[in-house]
Amino acid sequence: MAHLAIGDHVSDLGGSHDGRLVDIDGRTGYVVQANGVELEFPLDRLKPYEAPKVAETRTLSGPLRDKTLGAAEKSLLASIPADIAAAVAKSYDSGGDGSASRPVYAALPDSKKLDVIRIYLPSLPQRLLAPHMNLVVQMRDLAKPGR
Repeated sequence: MAHLAIGDHVSDLGGSHDGRLVDIDGRTGYVVQANGVELEFPLDRLKPYEAPKVAETRTLSGPLRDKTLGAAEKSLLASIPADIAAAVAKSYDSGGDGSASRPVYAALPDSKKLDVIRIYLPSLPQRLLAPHMNLVVQMRDLAKPGR
């Protein structure tokens, strides 16, 4: 059992309750939670508070899984013109549902950026795509099964 003192930030062993230890009476500890509710626990069921582990940030589910890019894919990503990348980023960033679980385009790993470009490219204005038709074809080919 950890040594606990009045004023310590503690939690129960399961981590479902936490607060300040305000009193100790024999083998019972009295904890006041942030919402003002006072709970009592046997002292051997309390431990010093540990902040919950931050869950890993999830990007996109489904076909956009993290993967290592091959040399051809790295080259293709590097060849994306800045105006196309900016238009895709703008479209992607404005298309979210507003939740914090979807990172902005700039925070995506390269494998997801390439997939996002492939997905959003057809929705860009034709005037923007016309000078880059070879890129459109390469992206289309990237999506074919077996690649």
